[in-house]
Amino acid sequence: MAPISPEGAMRRIALAVLVAAFCTFPAPAELPFAQDRIGWNKPATPFHIIGNIYYVGTAGLSVHLIATPAGLILIDQGLPESVPEIEQNITRLGFKLTDVQLLLAGHAHFDHVGGLAALQHDSGAKVVAMAEDKPYLESGHIPFGPCRDVPTVPVKVDRTVQDGDSISLGGTTLTAHRTGGHTPGATSWSMTVTEDGKTYAVLFAASTSTGGNPLVNVPEYKNIVADYRRSIAWLKTIQTDVLLTEHQDLADEITRAGRAKQGAPNPFIDPSALPRYVAASEAAFNAELATQQAKR
Repeated sequence: MAPISPEGAMRRIALAVLVAAFCTFPAPAELPFAQDRIGWNKPATPFHIIGNIYYVGTAGLSVHLIATPAGLILIDQGLPESVPEIEQNITRLGFKLTDVQLLLAGHAHFDHVGGLAALQHDSGAKVVAMAEDKPYLESGHIPFGPCRDVPTVPVKVDRTVQDGDSISLGGTTLTAHRTGGHTPGATSWSMTVTEDGKTYAVLFAASTSTGGNPLVNVPEYKNIVADYRRSIAWLKTIQTDVLLTEHQDLADEITRAGRAKQGAPNPFIDPSALPRYVAASEAAFNAELATQQAKR
């Protein structure tokens, strides 16, 4: 491993001080979601997906990299403890961390933006997030659901987006779609890629699981049920060739990567994946809502 430069060492010291100011770190067994975190954070070999899209996340938590001539884009940033693995995966693919220009937030839960502050600090990239999740990212706290007891290091959101806004870098354009419910500003990102002369629609889908969220009498998020229903209804209307999800197993990303063979059809091209994902999400949401309503 190459030695850390004095500047790099100072950056890490500064980040450690920042983290200590906002978070306490008990023994791993005492961390909230301790067992989940262990599974989510297991290492994964990075791989190419399609076009200019790559996987640089862990075994449980997706981090997607988009390579452009003007720099790199990362969608989601994993857990705080995932950052070393994510950074190594970027370099394993031959990219430079300092080429990361944009960090796109999927939603403001600790398992997907816990590493955001460190990656922002180490890369110097700009943070982009849906306006509804900006307060949670900048405060490091979300006031409802099981993640309310798990703070994240506050980050400055450099650009907020609204539903339908687009961002571009090096010839790649991504469109933000507010897919609220899981959090108010949960964001699905869409783009197109070209491979072997054909163009494909890609969706980085925000989580639509209830994920332990309260759905009944939630003063901190009064429109939670309406947002879930709106998001599921919208997802039913779009056509997607390549589905990528925040928890990789929901789109079988690592399994599909294992099936990839030179000369064979790309296993990530599967227009039936999104309808299956939406149907499962809708069924789970309706069941959880009925359960919570029955307990009122």
